[in-house]
Amino acid sequence: MFRNGRKIMAGPARDCSKAALIEHMIGAGHEGLEESYTGDVRLASDSGLRPVLTVEGLGLGRAYRDIALEVRSGEVLGIYGFMGCGQLPLARTLFGKLRPERGILRVEGKPRSFRNTAMARLAGVAFVPENRRSMLFHHEPVYKNTSISILERISRLWLKPAAERGIARQQVDQLQIRPPRVDALLGSLSGGNQQKVALAKWLTFPPKVLILSEPTRGMDVGAKEDVVRIIRRLRDEGLAVIVVSTEPETVLSLSDRILVMKKGEIVSEFTNETVSKDRLLAAA
Repeated sequence: MFRNGRKIMAGPARDCSKAALIEHMIGAGHEGLEESYTGDVRLASDSGLRPVLTVEGLGLGRAYRDIALEVRSGEVLGIYGFMGCGQLPLARTLFGKLRPERGILRVEGKPRSFRNTAMARLAGVAFVPENRRSMLFHHEPVYKNTSISILERISRLWLKPAAERGIARQQVDQLQIRPPRVDALLGSLSGGNQQKVALAKWLTFPPKVLILSEPTRGMDVGAKEDVVRIIRRLRDEGLAVIVVSTEPETVLSLSDRILVMKKGEIVSEFTNETVSKDRLLAAA
């Protein structure tokens, strides 16, 4: 096994467990992600936290119906389900990419009707889709991808590359983007580091609610651990986070509370209890 270009382990496959592989790939601080692959995870949610985004009776054709949920400040709400269960259209609706046919959406208690993503962004809602290519510019440097959401703040009549680079350097250091060069082309980065840039784009804003669709898809275990660490830090800083995924390990490793969707409806909620991958699969 190799990590960061160096051999760190060698031995017969029969003598190596999944837990050992994860430990060698990640190194120190791997316990949270390892639990989501190998055992039960204890969910702990504080019902006294302030609700930031709330929906009631939300529905859109056959995509989803009668959705009621809330996500609180300093909480990660996981929404899990099989492909096609409605969680992806729901995530897009919360960001204004789709318009619901019925229901009420509130941000910090105020009713909102997002006609487009610009309105959602102004209300403080951010969205990182499962396809990073749809929101990033792969032939542009890291600093341009990072500053794109706040250009109106740092430039009036013309762009200010020095200001853009300064903002990008802060995010590169904070999120540990590798290589740590703001002039590096985005397309030259690994999938995990591109996801960090996608997060950095919104963290310069910053949002009140961050919606992440399949945030660890296509990453190696080490990159997943980095993203998990970043999302947990954002939660601890008071951000309300929604994680939508078809991967039970992703939801288990990140969530304080989990909703399970099936055929367009929320069918189960897990909170303040021990839950395993098998229980999530059974509920879905």
